[in-house]
Amino acid sequence: HAAAVPAEGDQLAALLLLRRDVFIVYFVIAMVVHSAQNGLRADPRPEIRMFTTGNTAVSGMSTFIFAFLSQLNAYESYEEMSNPTPLRLTLGATISVGIVFVLYFLAGLFGYLDFGAEMTGSALKKYNPVKDVMMGVGYVGILFKLCVGFGLHMIPVRDAIYHCVRVDVHTFAWWKNACVCAFMALLSLVAGLFIPSINVVFGLVGGFSGGFIGFIYPSFMVMYSGNWSLSSVGWFHYLSTYFLLIVGVVGVVWGTASSIYGEI
Repeated sequence: HAAAVPAEGDQLAALLLLRRDVFIVYFVIAMVVHSAQNGLRADPRPEIRMFTTGNTAVSGMSTFIFAFLSQLNAYESYEEMSNPTPLRLTLGATISVGIVFVLYFLAGLFGYLDFGAEMTGSALKKYNPVKDVMMGVGYVGILFKLCVGFGLHMIPVRDAIYHCVRVDVHTFAWWKNACVCAFMALLSLVAGLFIPSINVVFGLVGGFSGGFIGFIYPSFMVMYSGNWSLSSVGWFHYLSTYFLLIVGVVGVVWGTASSIYGEI
């Protein structure tokens, strides 16, 4: 993976990213079709709970906050735009997040309707890719997505480390960059082998890191960037900033606590 993570993006990476997204769309469609052919036709149908309480309900918040970590790539996306402006970045982010929301919603809804209350972890454990050709093709696409996505997602992590140690990614030696990426890949492999459930990752990373990066830090940056007061920004931005901060604190405290409590 180290050799697959260059310091500069290129057209090949963009092409792989596009193909990865096509496979994800296919897998979501396959989940909808599988649910219509199996879970929705089952007699009796799987147990469906409209509402839930306790730690199960709270832990879902961390998974939701996890999605806001996507803004780690905001600066690189801004630099790669042909005519970068804050408005164009906002519109592009809105469209992309909207598409991702639709895919997540369909996958979550029809996956739950297909298996009911048995769906407590990853949906990939519930299908049989050997006997079901449609889902088997989807699993191949997911495997491709993971391989491509791992290298692409490593880029902002690597850049964050370089920023902390004051290293310029554009002038850093290739072999040193390869060693850093290989070490991060090794850590990811060890974590994948010993972490018992993906929900633990979503809970801890989403609740703790997502709460800080997606909510608390942005609100503090707005508050302390200068010329920020009720009279200068108005009621809407003033209350929205505090609302963002409060949501982040709730996410960090309750999201992290629920993930730890669920594993004890």
